[in-house]
Amino acid sequence: MAAAADGRGASVQPPPLYTGPSVTLKPKYELTPEQQETLKTFRERLQNITDKEKKFCDDACLCRYLRARDWDVDAAEKLLRGTLKWRTEFGVDEITPESIDGESKTGKVYLHGFDKHKRPVMYQRPRRQNTKDYKNQVRQLVYMLEREIASMDLCAGVEQHVLVIDFKEYSMFNAPPMAVTKEVLTILMDHYPERLGTAFCVDAPMLFLMCWKVLKPFLPKATQEKVHFVSRSGTHGPRGTMDKHVAHFFDDEHLEAEYGGALPSEYVHDAYWSAEKQLFDEWKRKQGHHVHVASV
Repeated sequence: MAAAADGRGASVQPPPLYTGPSVTLKPKYELTPEQQETLKTFRERLQNITDKEKKFCDDACLCRYLRARDWDVDAAEKLLRGTLKWRTEFGVDEITPESIDGESKTGKVYLHGFDKHKRPVMYQRPRRQNTKDYKNQVRQLVYMLEREIASMDLCAGVEQHVLVIDFKEYSMFNAPPMAVTKEVLTILMDHYPERLGTAFCVDAPMLFLMCWKVLKPFLPKATQEKVHFVSRSGTHGPRGTMDKHVAHFFDDEHLEAEYGGALPSEYVHDAYWSAEKQLFDEWKRKQGHHVHVASV
């Protein structure tokens, strides 16, 4: 990927919401007759949940939880009911742009663009950490995850996102405590299963690699295989290993200029957050559509 100058001079903008119709999600995988029967059984077990929870537990959601537990309906039900409880206790639906404005001023976490497969992309830059309010930092991440989901193209069967973590200038001063890291991993694995498509760790230093060595055994093998460590420069050419891995997922127009693409890289909080607030208001007005998985 050649660096593109036209990514400069503009600023990062949040991704648009999915504005298509309520659809039957056509999965990119095929359900066997046995899996279809398991899905039916799973759905029948959830008759005692609230109407609001039933909207969350559409067929696509149930399939993600089943896949996360290898189609063991008992384990999937336990996982899902844990998520429903967590969402209420954590107050997921009550997080607003105003409540995380302070966490978002530096652009340490934001959404920008989509990859080749129409998956929304989340950029994280730990060096821009600006608070020690770890509870609100986690709330910001959860908000961004929810917004990513709201931008996914259901007509294209998109259910996953891409994560780019830039570790430039990463140090013990901007690294979260291990307890917070474990909390985030628990949230991602238990409450957003099957949502991660690919993760790129750019220029990860030894400090993080040591942390990764501790955490890796707790991650499912499938998740481990989604994480790619890449570098800007080094022994693999002028852009290190970025081109080797990233080109499979991004065209120039889908990647920020800082990493060799054409999208703008500059985060201007007032501009980004003003657009985000408008999208948030629209998102809340349009919530309520129901997604079903097509029988295949």
